[in-house]
Amino acid sequence: MTTWMWEARAAQGRVADLEAWAWVAVRGQEAEIYLGRGASSGLVVILLHIGGGGLEADTVGPPLPDPPVGLVTGTVHAWQFERADPRLDRSDRVG
Repeated sequence: MTTWMWEARAAQGRVADLEAWAWVAVRGQEAEIYLGRGASSGLVVILLHIGGGGLEADTVGPPLPDPPVGLVTGTVHAWQFERADPRLDRSDRVG
């Protein structure tokens, strides 16, 4: 399974709107949404779980559309991960 971590900082006063957009954007997919607290206040982080870890999951680009203009400040970031498992040889994927 591939997991994408998506992160954006909400524009001033728009955290609830960005959260609402995020729930719509991930509808029908296996996802978790987190809201920043303290120094991370204003951040919305989505963990989106895709596929069974095969080639299909590996070749998918960032899985979410850009949020509407005005919802975020700065750049949206997305990173692709796979779960570490000491029983599997991942030497071909390190680097």
